[in-house]
Formats: sequence, structure tokens, C-alpha cells
Amino acid sequence: MTCSTKLLLMAITVLTLWLQISQAYCVYNRLDGADSYFYVKEREVNPRASFKKQINNGERECCPWNNGECNLTGKQEGIVDFHITIGMYGASLEGADTFFAFCSAGGGLVITGNNLYNITATCNHADGKVNTRPIFAIEK
Repeated sequence: MTCSTKLLLMAITVLTLWLQISQAYCVYNRLDGADSYFYVKEREVNPRASFKKQINNGERECCPWNNGECNLTGKQEGIVDFHITIGMYGASLEGADTFFAFCSAGGGLVITGNNLYNITATCNHADGKVNTRPIFAIEK
């Protein structure tokens, strides 16, 4: 994939996030490889957390930010702590590394990358700010 293609995809992703319904946060799978998927859940600190989804390549899952089962604070600006277990190119999730990313409950999170050493999380926060950063595996 060329640099200009990657920039175009990133611009489309940011625009998609900006246009999303403001009543939900969404998590997008933009990993390279048709068989790349991940399992995402809100960190266990929230005993009512119900956002636990497998997201296949090119798909997204959303949850209302004002739902206490998706966002413990119930506020659009509240931070959601996501734990993400990635199956690159169809690999099993059994024994796979878990990564973490943070995003505001009124925003959206896009996961990109083509191997476990260059996974990137782009968060479009509720206030319109966008942060892009590499994410790293949680030490076991």
C-alpha cells in the first residue's frame, strides 16, 4: 500500500468517525489482511461492562456512550479503557497478546496495522480531538 493510499484511507476513517452518530462510540477494524480480526472488551474494572465483541476485518461495533454497560461514567467525555486481543491473518486468539487503548465514550476508535509490532489506535474524541498512537501488548 502506498503512502498516498494510506493517507487517503486515514482521511476517510477520520471523516467517517466525524460523521458517526454522536450517541454511540464505535470500534473499527482496519487491520490489513482479510482474515485479521480482534476481540475487544471494556476493561474489567466495570462490573457491568457488556461491550465484548469480535470485530472482523472492515467491520465495526458500536455502543451508546450513555449506557452504563458501555461507559462506566455515563458521560460523553468519559474515557473507556479497551482491551484488544488480535488474530492477525486468521491466527487463533488462544494465547494471543492483549493490547490496550483508551478513547472517549463519545468518540470512535480505529485499529490499524499489518503485524503485531505496528498496531496503531486512532481515537476521535468527543471534543473533536484526534490522537493516533501505537498500542502495545499488556505484559502477562
